[in-house]
Amino acid sequence: MALILQTWMRWLMRIMLPFSRWRVPVVLLRGPDRASGREVHLLGAGWGYDFIRERFFASEPAVVRTVTVPVWRLERLLGDWRAQAALTVIGIDRVSSRVFLRRRYLAVPMSVGSLMEVPKDMKAFARQRKNCAADIRRVRIRKLDAHFSRDEEDFDLFYDRFYKPHVSRRHGSLAVVGARARIRLIFKSGMLMWITRNGELLAASIEIVRGKDYYRMVNGVMDGRADLLVEGVLSATYVYSIEKARALGCTRIHMGGNEPSPHDGVFRYKNKWATDITLNDSILGGNCILLLDWNQLAGPVADFFSHTSLFHHDMGGFSALWAFPHSEPLTAENLERQYKRLKTHGLHSFHILLPGGVPVDFVCPSEVHLIPLPVVNTGGPEGLTSYLRGKKRA
Repeated sequence: MALILQTWMRWLMRIMLPFSRWRVPVVLLRGPDRASGREVHLLGAGWGYDFIRERFFASEPAVVRTVTVPVWRLERLLGDWRAQAALTVIGIDRVSSRVFLRRRYLAVPMSVGSLMEVPKDMKAFARQRKNCAADIRRVRIRKLDAHFSRDEEDFDLFYDRFYKPHVSRRHGSLAVVGARARIRLIFKSGMLMWITRNGELLAASIEIVRGKDYYRMVNGVMDGRADLLVEGVLSATYVYSIEKARALGCTRIHMGGNEPSPHDGVFRYKNKWATDITLNDSILGGNCILLLDWNQLAGPVADFFSHTSLFHHDMGGFSALWAFPHSEPLTAENLERQYKRLKTHGLHSFHILLPGGVPVDFVCPSEVHLIPLPVVNTGGPEGLTSYLRGKKRA
């Protein structure tokens, strides 16, 4: 019932969003950038780009100018203000972006989802993924157990003591705590998985089964305790989700949404288990998009991409864009080490901006495209995509 309602709401929002948000807030922000501390400007329009704003600035920026305009005047206003900003980001519904925005942007999903094909042989899977094997061993060593419940009385305990404090503590100022009524509706369509040790409740997650698909919806840790995270109680929810999915004959596990960046900590953890990346088809994630633009790629924008790589839409799927940090020596060892940390399953390509030439002894993986930053520095996202199209034709 919860998934059916969410699907219905998603389609309703797709129709209503262009009308409900036809006036768009635009703001020019100024503050120190996260990489160098120098003063930079970001031009923001619309909604849903808090993640990028938080990662772009080292501290809360000051508002230089702000105005609200009808969506059909948005691109003209951005054209007037764009020269003042290092980076422009627009959060807008997909219908309005197609109708009113003609400029070429880097199209970034609001959020992405992690998907896992349920392994037929858990031991073989663990041998291929050492980090997952370590989590499986830790669950056994810590003697973490699991049981499932559909008891209505368990829900309020989960929401108040597990879910809400965990989300608030883990995501800080960016935390979005789901309304009790909405999370209860999800629970009514699924079940609670409790992680315990010697009968003590330590963590929990709400899981839903639909046919061959197994959905991990929301999770939480007792009082949001950091020490329990270190002990691996959330790892236990993944291990027992896989066991439950296999027992029920499911073939895929949907792990929920993440920020659209390989640098996001939650995404990196899920990527240990995931076999693919998908669009997080939530009400906002499925109907809205982030559009990025810049005047010059070198400088503050490349610095931003060096610590906050982004997924972007590409050929019906996703690719990633990351800039090698100019503060580090560009050696084959450094390049390989950092790429392995960010490597993501299920991407078309991983685009890496290099401040200098390719290290002579670097063995480039087939999915990686190395891009000389000086070649694509000007021309905004269109210059970058034109270069990549030329490389693919070659």
